[in-house]
Amino acid sequence: MAQLDENLITLVVGGQAYGGWKSLEVERGIEQLAGEFQLTLTHRWPGEEAPIGLREGLPCEVKFGQDVLITGYIDTIDIDLTDKSCRLNVSGRDKTGDLVDSSAIHGSGQWKRARLEQIVRDICKPFGIEVLVQTDTGDAIDSFSLDDGEKAFDAIDRAARAKAILVTSSPTGQLVLTRASETLIETKLVEGLNIRRISARHTWARRHSEIRMKAQVAGNDNQFGATAAHIQAKATDPEIDRYRPLIIHSEQGLSNAEAKERAQWEVSTRMGRGKRAQIIVVGWRTGQDGQVGDLWLPNTLVRVTSPRMFLDLDLLITSCRYTLDETNARRTALTVCRPEAFDLEGASPRRRRKRRKQHPDDSPWDLSGTGRREE
Repeated sequence: MAQLDENLITLVVGGQAYGGWKSLEVERGIEQLAGEFQLTLTHRWPGEEAPIGLREGLPCEVKFGQDVLITGYIDTIDIDLTDKSCRLNVSGRDKTGDLVDSSAIHGSGQWKRARLEQIVRDICKPFGIEVLVQTDTGDAIDSFSLDDGEKAFDAIDRAARAKAILVTSSPTGQLVLTRASETLIETKLVEGLNIRRISARHTWARRHSEIRMKAQVAGNDNQFGATAAHIQAKATDPEIDRYRPLIIHSEQGLSNAEAKERAQWEVSTRMGRGKRAQIIVVGWRTGQDGQVGDLWLPNTLVRVTSPRMFLDLDLLITSCRYTLDETNARRTALTVCRPEAFDLEGASPRRRRKRRKQHPDDSPWDLSGTGRREE
């Protein structure tokens, strides 16, 4: 009975919990700002009426048992009635969905010598969204300006990219500034044991032999004289063996060290995102030996062993998609990649040697040599 309670799906609106959902899809990930949900209820007449009191725009929570997955708003309600049945579909997003849809407005729209978290908090404040900072965001940004009509999330993402910070949301509706986690969960994913299906994608799309980061910093009497300084740094992807250069102009000024870090981050993330797998598991929760564990969550590390995929290493869960179909089958689709994709230290020789021990050098998952730095 306790296990059934853990999997009870409820949509909580105005303190009332609506259940009985026949199918669902909920997705959360570290590369999307807002978690999303879609719930469906179908029944035949005569029978219980469709849930009343639901309408678009209402604040809501989506819960699995006592665990909150989404805290946000209902975006859309679709109702399909026939003479024999009723089908109700309710979809919505985290609170942070408003940042995706709406323009950023703040005073003059300019910041001088402000830390990233201050800029983000100023943009989020009118929306009533709290900002949770889970990592050091580095030095203050010399200058940052909003583009006229720019969406709030676009502005936040633009500022965060310069600091190689991930922008995502929490199940309780906060905007989160973070980096890739180093937390390894106890449950292991093993081919032939608890992996129901695994598929991989290896692509060179959006990967480049060399990435050059360019920026311009206003000069002053103490640094660079009175003229602007032109900053440039580059990093290379040793796996790309043909000429595919890319120049990226920074949205704001960077120091030499920051430009090198940003170039390295671009190479690492593009390589890691080009080597991904999706793993389907039964249920929504971790656990071994019949024990029910916590929900599968993004931004955690999991050990994956799949000989036919040349995998036996710790991978980062970048997104989780929880589903329930009308046969009552619960599944979680985990998107995973090498953690170096989001790790600024992933290119250090020490880290490369350590990673190389985890898998054969000819493995398609090998990221050894990632982002060889050049001045």
